[in-house]
Amino acid sequence: MKRIIVLTVLSVLAPVFIMSAPLFVVSAEAQSLSKKRTFGLRKKGSSHVQMRSMMVPVKSSRKSKRTSTSAVTVILTVADSRNVGKVCNVAPRINDSLVGAWYKKPISPSYLYNRKKHKGRTNINYKRTPDQKAEDKRLLKIINKAIGSREVTQIMVLSGVMKMGGGAVSKLPFSSKNGCDELE
Repeated sequence: MKRIIVLTVLSVLAPVFIMSAPLFVVSAEAQSLSKKRTFGLRKKGSSHVQMRSMMVPVKSSRKSKRTSTSAVTVILTVADSRNVGKVCNVAPRINDSLVGAWYKKPISPSYLYNRKKHKGRTNINYKRTPDQKAEDKRLLKIINKAIGSREVTQIMVLSGVMKMGGGAVSKLPFSSKNGCDELE
């Protein structure tokens, strides 16, 4: 009788243990990747972070008051690569701050970086005009206020949608849900 009860309990619990083993392995991998991203197990120096593409108001010309909605992709430079996880964890807050700022003062078309003009070139000269530098400074102030520290040092706003990374990078906890991806 005891043998039948033990076999019954084992037959009921065996699928639970078998099914939970792969979840534990995946969870351990995700934790190690998350730890690598957030606790500085990477090279020192600055790092670039791509935010999720968004639809924002863009002026039809520099002096025009008329706007149209256009897709843009924001790339940020994080001063210390160990803080990429911190920046990515507040990516939705950064996106909301940028969209709010751009609805108050729409983007000028001359501010946007157009990748199609520079396609195929390896050495791209990304010089900024005084107006663009002023807009960079304004946006960096807004972004760093949203983060709560001065982590972000540069911003680049690309015209159009830039595809997010795939593979293991897109499976990171903060990457998939917050729309933030570290660029290599």
